[in-house]
Amino acid sequence: MKNRFLLALALVVYGASPLLAGSLSGKITLGVEPPAIRKVKIDKDQNICGSERASEKLILSGDKGVANAVISITGVPGGKAMPIPAKKIEFAQEKCQFKPHVLVIPKGAEIDVLNNDPITHNIHTFSSKNVPINKAQPASLKRFTSSKFDEVERIKVQCDIHRGLMSAWFVVADSPYTVVSDANGKFNIGDIPDGTYQVEIWHEALGVEKKEVTIKGGEAKLDVSLLPKK
Repeated sequence: MKNRFLLALALVVYGASPLLAGSLSGKITLGVEPPAIRKVKIDKDQNICGSERASEKLILSGDKGVANAVISITGVPGGKAMPIPAKKIEFAQEKCQFKPHVLVIPKGAEIDVLNNDPITHNIHTFSSKNVPINKAQPASLKRFTSSKFDEVERIKVQCDIHRGLMSAWFVVADSPYTVVSDANGKFNIGDIPDGTYQVEIWHEALGVEKKEVTIKGGEAKLDVSLLPKK
């Protein structure tokens, strides 16, 4: 009895909770045969950008794993809060490519936009709820800080100077249960209280898929095949 009391006291003191014990992991795949890789011809700043590049709109692993899908769990009562990192999140322009291609931004956070190329870029966000960005960034302006992203929203991003080549997405989230699939389509979300939840999977080329999942201690699995948008 004494040991149980000490364990409970330790959990309170150190901020842990036995309820936040579950996790959800899985893999997002393409549910049809992969299309031919679309190549983007480059006609500007070829000394930095190259002459041709594969489109980033749909990136697949060898076994059809879908990179850059956004997986989010909604309606988690008593879950952990979405922290704003002490160090600003960085969003880079490098070799005429936005890195990362999909960036999760905590609601209320700012980001630092970097230009790592010796040429001018332009970051243009197509926001409907947050303050839009439409700013030229010459090589001399290596870094600038955005306004705060105060509203939950998915935001398309492009470079107007290298339009068709440089694009990305911001996902402003108010829940830490929001992640992006890796290069193999895999994902993991931790510290989930027990319960039954709706899981939303979004991909820029494949649309939205919703699934229901039950977390009951330990690890739950969710593998999802996405189909192209019609």
